[in-house]
Amino acid sequence: MATVGTAAAAAVVLTATPSFAGTDVTVSSYVCSNVACAYEAARATFISYGDDWKVCDEYADGHRAKMSVTYTNGNGSIVTSYLDATGGAGTCVTGGGTTNIPEGNRVTVKVWHQNGAGGTPEDVATGYGYA
Repeated sequence: MATVGTAAAAAVVLTATPSFAGTDVTVSSYVCSNVACAYEAARATFISYGDDWKVCDEYADGHRAKMSVTYTNGNGSIVTSYLDATGGAGTCVTGGGTTNIPEGNRVTVKVWHQNGAGGTPEDVATGYGYA
């Protein structure tokens, strides 16, 4: 009878340990004027499971879709990674799959579109998730 009581107490202690579930985030860059937003130009997604991210070019405007992912790594350094979708409207590019962001760390995701590699970022949008 004492063995059963010990096993039950151990099970309670083991299941009481909290874990952190990451938060995915999707951010869209819309081309807007003073009147209204006309169309979605770019979309970026951070996927907490596997620390992966993706950027998609959503509009045939001749621009590339670009994103950045900023986080604090295990050494305490702030890291920013960039990813471009340059294949035209409807193309997506993934990255980050080999990155290991410490659990619970905040991730800042920015997405925009720009004309060429050296172009100026336009219609920048920002979102936040957790690894």
